[in-house]
Amino acid sequence: MVRCNHCNAQQLEGTIFCSECGAALVSSGPRRETTASLNKAAAGGGPPLMEESAPLVVPAPAAAGPAISLVVINSGRRIALDAGDDLLVGRKDNQRGIYPDVDLGLDGGYDAGVSRKHAVIARQGGGFTLEDLASANGTFVNDHRLSPNSPAPIRHGDELKFGTLILRFEIG
Repeated sequence: MVRCNHCNAQQLEGTIFCSECGAALVSSGPRRETTASLNKAAAGGGPPLMEESAPLVVPAPAAAGPAISLVVINSGRRIALDAGDDLLVGRKDNQRGIYPDVDLGLDGGYDAGVSRKHAVIARQGGGFTLEDLASANGTFVNDHRLSPNSPAPIRHGDELKFGTLILRFEIG
C-alpha cells in the first residue's frame, strides 16, 4: 500500500492519483529514457524507428466557452474552469458518487459548511449566473444571500461565498 502525501489516504501499489484528494502519487522527477533512446533500443541499437522531422503541431480544440476562474481567498488557490457547461460546486463524496466540477473539499469546505451539491455556475446569454441548490449553509454573492433554486447574475470580481468559504469570480 502507498500513502498519499497530501491527505494520508492509503492507495494500492501502482496508483497514479489519490482516489480521495486527486493528488499525484508518482514523482515528477527527471526521466532517464527519451523517445530517441527507446527507439534505438527497440531497433537493436541501430537508427531510430521514426524519422526525425519537424514537430507535429496539433491545433487546440475550440473552447466550449470563455475561461473562468475561482480564486479561494484564504489560500490563493486558483481554480481554472471552462465555462461551456453548467459547473457544480460542492464537495466530493466517493461513497455517494458525487463528483462536483469544483471540489471545495480540498480548501476546508467541510469545516466551512460547503454542501456536497452546493451550487451551480451556469452561462446565461453573454454572462453567468450562480444558483444555490438549497444548501444547508447558503450561497452568497457580495454578502447577499441567494434564494434557493433561483439563479442570480454574477460578474467578474464578484465575491462568492459557499457556507463561510470565500472565493472571487474572474472571467478570462
